[in-house]
Amino acid sequence: MKFVKYILLFLLLLSLCACENINNHPKIKIGMSIPSENTFIKSICQSAQKEAEKNDAILDISLEDDNHKKQEKQIKKWAEEGYAAVIVILCDETKAKSILDNAGVMPVVFLNHCPTDLNILKSKQNVIYIGGKENEAGKLQGKFFSEYFLSIGNTTPTIAVIHGDDKYISKTRIEAAKNEMTTQGLMPFYVYENKDNWNKEKTTKNFLKFLSKTPNIDAVLAANDEMAIGAANALSKAGYALSNIPIVGANATEEGRNAIKEGKLAFTVYQNPEKQGAEAIKQIMLMLGGDMPNTDQNSIQLHDFIPITPTNLETFFNEIK
Repeated sequence: MKFVKYILLFLLLLSLCACENINNHPKIKIGMSIPSENTFIKSICQSAQKEAEKNDAILDISLEDDNHKKQEKQIKKWAEEGYAAVIVILCDETKAKSILDNAGVMPVVFLNHCPTDLNILKSKQNVIYIGGKENEAGKLQGKFFSEYFLSIGNTTPTIAVIHGDDKYISKTRIEAAKNEMTTQGLMPFYVYENKDNWNKEKTTKNFLKFLSKTPNIDAVLAANDEMAIGAANALSKAGYALSNIPIVGANATEEGRNAIKEGKLAFTVYQNPEKQGAEAIKQIMLMLGGDMPNTDQNSIQLHDFIPITPTNLETFFNEIK
């Protein structure tokens, strides 16, 4: 009888241990390396964090201060610590190969900042890129300006151009916007052409200095919403009437949408940060499960941009909630 009690006690303890192991199983660790913390990237990170929690995974986010060497070291550290995978918003789009070299066997999702050498995505099965169709963003901006200026009979508008930096996203958006205006028959005169590091305050300061020379400005083309809003603030401070100067941005962040409601911006394009962040985690989980990621072609998953104006703003964002 005593032997039977011992057996039952042993089975009970075994059962308790099994339950404890199930409840306390080690979670998958995923690293996410980002260059900076602007509004758009913050939204991407928040979405990725939510999706990671849904999949019972831990997401560690590291801010690299736009320093590629720091980003490279962080990826290597995660690989050495046994992280399952990494999401990388590149500090330098030309350095994707060194990121892969330091990632080792970990699956890598390059997110939002596209590697300049797309062949790097074919070098391993567990590497993909997820981002927006940046040339489409610029084309939509250029189309808006073309329709506006042709409607008022101005084929030679003076347009101030605000770049984020000299990297892929900013270059692609601005060049596509300019090309579209030329295609549509405009012959704009471009002024300013400043790189304001995607920053609202920096744009306000720099653009206000430029406006002190009282130049003629017909419109402002900015590579993102924050700089577009910075330009609007500068124009207001300099005494320009915003109703006569259409300002366009990109990304349709919450601040950008509010600026459209307030009449600061005339146009922006929506790039869905929530979808990009969630997709990064979803594709990692697929790869960790031994499945191929869902991509359009050549390990690339591209998301469309959608034009946003005061006319469709409320309807569109009410529908996607």
